[in-house]
Amino acid sequence: MDIDARQLNDQQHIDCDLCIIGAGPAGVTLAQDLIDSGLSVALLESGGNRNDARTQALSSGELSGDVYEPLQETHLRQVGGTANHWIIKMSDQQYGYRYTPLSASDFKPRDALPHSGWPISREDLDPWYARAHEVCRAGPCRYTPGSWESPDARALPLDDTKLQTHYFQFGPTDVFTRHFPERCRQSDNITLYRHATVTELITNPAGSHVETAVVKTFDGKTIHFRAQRFVIAAGGLQTPRLLLASQRHDPKGIGNQHDQVGRYFMDHSLVPSGNFYLEDPTVLERLHLYDMRLVDGASVLAGITLSEQALEAQQLHNISATLFPMPPLRDVDALESLKTVAIALKGRRLPKRLLTHSLNILKGSRYLSQMLYHKFVHHAPLLPGFGQGGWSRLKNNHKRFNRIELLAFIEQAPDPDNRVTLIEQRDELGMPMIRLHYRWNENDLQRLAKAQSLMAEELGRIGLGRFEPASKDGQPVIGSLGLHHLMGTTRMSTDPRKGVVDRNCLVHGTDNLYIASSSVFTTSGYANPTLTILALALRLGEHLRSTATATPN
Repeated sequence: MDIDARQLNDQQHIDCDLCIIGAGPAGVTLAQDLIDSGLSVALLESGGNRNDARTQALSSGELSGDVYEPLQETHLRQVGGTANHWIIKMSDQQYGYRYTPLSASDFKPRDALPHSGWPISREDLDPWYARAHEVCRAGPCRYTPGSWESPDARALPLDDTKLQTHYFQFGPTDVFTRHFPERCRQSDNITLYRHATVTELITNPAGSHVETAVVKTFDGKTIHFRAQRFVIAAGGLQTPRLLLASQRHDPKGIGNQHDQVGRYFMDHSLVPSGNFYLEDPTVLERLHLYDMRLVDGASVLAGITLSEQALEAQQLHNISATLFPMPPLRDVDALESLKTVAIALKGRRLPKRLLTHSLNILKGSRYLSQMLYHKFVHHAPLLPGFGQGGWSRLKNNHKRFNRIELLAFIEQAPDPDNRVTLIEQRDELGMPMIRLHYRWNENDLQRLAKAQSLMAEELGRIGLGRFEPASKDGQPVIGSLGLHHLMGTTRMSTDPRKGVVDRNCLVHGTDNLYIASSSVFTTSGYANPTLTILALALRLGEHLRSTATATPN
């Protein structure tokens, strides 16, 4: 079923077996997994089916530390959550998202990474990674070396004690934005409540058992959802916010006996790591595996990462680099100018610096004409990048590309001072807003520089060309300070003094409150968090199903 909470009665009480707070990828995946479970499930979403500025403003807050995007832009309050913004072009008809699991080393304690070590292992999640691939239609779960090689797409001959080839796979976005929500709507036991913003959880006086989720709407209504068990699936910022704001019986909030809620915030950054200028044009023919390709019905892309041996020996943080053939800078400028002019003309206006843009387009006209032809005839990207693959299908790439750009996803060390806290200001529904303090520390940057150097040395050894690092004053260049991979703020630990949830994602000190979010990540690795979020959500679903006692009718 599907209900607009604004149509409910003020002060109405709704009872269910399980209340899931948040209908993003984690929440809708968990809910659809519990269809026909015999449990009555209320799935609460703050937003509606479309993005709404008024609702989105509820996520506003303050920032301190390094530059970061406004908090209301880091996730979507909408059915399907941030998946509504996932726009990697898998084909002409389908947009998708990138998946890869955390590596085995990410779960282990590491000397180079203070506060590392999960209470579960990669082996514990492997069955759930495979299950996540099934439910999100991402193709076979194949991440082992050699999985996606073919005669015309081979892995580079790397020294595997230093670097290794790894894989990203891609799955369709509409699984979370359309299919899973629709399955919930059509089920007999799941009810999706839209425009239902949870502003507080009410516990018993001891704080050990959540009794009610308080929902408020913009028209002044308050609705109470009572359940046997609750799951917060509200992301890495709003999850700690809800715990901290639920102060009815404890001014520290829920699960915060040891001041752990909101700490250890982590995000990934996208880092330009330099360019290899081609000396042997045939190098491009050896990189087809590292383009996004359709293989056996699955979209895949290979990247380069450090071996576990190198991580330990060199005391480094995890990193993954992707390899993109790029044209001369003149042609890049021409493409950017063409985009700028096209956007301006679409808006029925002239762009600023029209003469400069016109000259750029003229200088790069040969490249532009070739790539526009290939875009419409061969569906190739205008410029290789994360948004679309297909450059490896073209012939004579050595005539249009003169360098290979390395772009890296990097691991940020968990730091208790990077944290979410409440501020006095309140949002429109009366809930305390948050401040995010976020900073990359010097140790992170030093280890990044060392990892980049190791990668460049090994890739140079196998003949990629002359390397020019991307650096400023001898320091790595952080291209994006945050990718909205909001992790770590309710971290997993068997010790309540060092984390917020246990190995089953149960909030310490409570007997019925769970969290399904990347906020439970102990460390971040380099991997996009979604596959691990889904694996943990499905694992939690099995736990809830196997330990449930349904409310009698």
